[in-house]
Amino acid sequence: MKKRHNFLWVITAMVLVAFAFSKEFLPATHPDNTLSNTLAGTSAADATNLHFINVGQGDAELIVCGENAVLIDGGKASAGSTVVDYLSRQGIAELDAVIATHPHEDHIGGLINVLDAFQVDAFYMSDEAMDTDIYENLLDAIDDEGIQPQFPDIGDVIPIGDSGAKLTVLAPGPDSADTYSKNDPNTWSLVCRLDANGCSALFTGDTTAAVEKTMLRTEPHLLNCDVLKVAHHGSRTASSKDFIQAVSPSYAVISYAQGNSYGLPNNEVFEYLKPLGTKIYETAKDGTVVLQLKNGQVSVAS
Repeated sequence: MKKRHNFLWVITAMVLVAFAFSKEFLPATHPDNTLSNTLAGTSAADATNLHFINVGQGDAELIVCGENAVLIDGGKASAGSTVVDYLSRQGIAELDAVIATHPHEDHIGGLINVLDAFQVDAFYMSDEAMDTDIYENLLDAIDDEGIQPQFPDIGDVIPIGDSGAKLTVLAPGPDSADTYSKNDPNTWSLVCRLDANGCSALFTGDTTAAVEKTMLRTEPHLLNCDVLKVAHHGSRTASSKDFIQAVSPSYAVISYAQGNSYGLPNNEVFEYLKPLGTKIYETAKDGTVVLQLKNGQVSVAS
């Protein structure tokens, strides 16, 4: 019995040495590294790129994580071809998901072209509707593709394919028109937190200060993020001081058109962000902005 015990000990030691040797020289792209990356808080993909597409006065954000991609909003109908062309240049043929944050035309108009041009596996949208032609046209386009739209609730997770990255819905919850405002579709905006490659980003649609106040009360631990898509094109109706301080982003992106009739972005947004040392990018001045999330660090993609 003792000899057998010693023999097993020797074999075990040899296996451990061999395993350590193989890990030391294992290529970084070897699939065996996937588990360790996931446990370290990063996704299976090497990096995640966030594309804040310049669509003028509107919103369109593309998340690319390895072979997987998600589009959040698509700008106005007039920007549809711009979004389709941009996605095509990135080599996108299929979208794991499309998210329409709320039914305003400057967020959903371009999605009709997207649905026509690409295979879309899942479509998520606010559970509140608007009686407009563009909204009805979007519903028709979704139906034509045989997609059953989904209406996510707070806490629901939207996986980005099998990349390991995920989007978590933080607001506004079901029946948002009754909870916040029947007359302000901005309060219906889906707010999603992205976790990928050891980094985080907050996509806010056109959410408002009232919804921000709720998130500050119920989910403050989920607000701190590396990247913030500034809500409502930098309007003073959102981006309250307390909310900006809770997010405390290293990078912030504001999507808007130069010389827009709304006078956006508002100076207060910059006054809240700058003391935090946030690097601020504006699509009207910088064009399309691409940030890379990799190994827990955010950088401007080259």
